Amino acid sequence: MKILSSSVLLASLSISLMFSATAVADNRERTVCGAIKERLYFSIWSSQAPSRNVARVTSHPLVEEASFITGDGKTMRGYRYLAHNDKQQPIDATGYVLVAMGNAMVSDQLVTTLEPYARAGLNAYVFDYRGYADSDGRRRIQAIIKDYEELVESLGQRYAQGLLYGTSLGGLVMLNAIRDDVPFTRAVIDASPSRLSDFGCPEHIDPVRHITADNAERVLVITGARDRVLNDGMTAPLRQRAEEVGAYTYHGANFDHPFMDTMAIHIQRQHLVKEFLLHGKLTDGVK
Repeated sequence: MKILSSSVLLASLSISLMFSATAVADNRERTVCGAIKERLYFSIWSSQAPSRNVARVTSHPLVEEASFITGDGKTMRGYRYLAHNDKQQPIDATGYVLVAMGNAMVSDQLVTTLEPYARAGLNAYVFDYRGYADSDGRRRIQAIIKDYEELVESLGQRYAQGLLYGTSLGGLVMLNAIRDDVPFTRAVIDASPSRLSDFGCPEHIDPVRHITADNAERVLVITGARDRVLNDGMTAPLRQRAEEVGAYTYHGANFDHPFMDTMAIHIQRQHLVKEFLLHGKLTDGVK
């Protein structure tokens, strides 16, 4: 898999970075959770996501457009927040952080929240899933998972350090992307469903199957007692599995679903995420 990048600075100070994965014919866009059900779920979920609005980020000179070409030739589009110093000058990145969002978000909503990672010397990436916003393709769970497997692998070839953050559906996607042969430094899985097989999807994509003793020391699972989107019955089995294999866990008594918290709780949650990703520790939680 090969990565291509562009360093041409456009008049708008937005650079388009192109990654390329060898395009091969595959059937990743076939439904695996029931032809009608999967299409219906993604139609409902994606309808809750706002339209992409590049004006949200054009005022940020350190944010540039990014794209990734998947193995089946589709283009995922999003943004990269450039690693920089205290003078707001771009610097060579020491690694990357990649976010996989919940299904009701688009990349321009989230990218500016990644400034702490860029300030810490990392290039921070967020992409819209295939079929969302301006990304190509059909919204299919198997395809989205495969896209992120390729994306993590590609970034891993480019950077020495890889940090992964998946929220809600993105947590499921990230856990499936973490394979034994794909290097990553640490990952935070925030408010992910434990299983989709309960809804007719194949068991092999269930998140509880992807936290193992081999990757446990590098994974933090966060759940919220006040989560109004995914209740404790849907998230607790994943947290319990994480505890069984020795992963880090944090159950926030006041946590709602990610990005639905009060501002004070949101700040607390994101500090927890940042401290684990950057330093491998919990500041107010226990293993």
